[in-house]
Amino acid sequence: MTWVFLTTLALLAVAGLLVVVRLLRGSTTLDRIVSVDVLVTLIVAATCAGMGWQQDGSNIALLAAFALLAFIGSISAARLTERREPYR
Repeated sequence: MTWVFLTTLALLAVAGLLVVVRLLRGSTTLDRIVSVDVLVTLIVAATCAGMGWQQDGSNIALLAAFALLAFIGSISAARLTERREPYR
């Protein structure tokens, strides 16, 4: 079962690297906002996989609050950006 967790964490790390590349090379502000949101989601998923590996679920409420806060922040930033940038 350990190889499942290690494979999951490795794939999440690769996805995180790709998201960081997209964050740095994003052409618009919305691309960067979405990549930050995806990066937060990957961090939450990796933390959940680590908690599953250690069989410790004590931080689930904290992760849910962090994910909700990141989602609200992304929505707020997207609405603010939508008002500033003209449609293409």
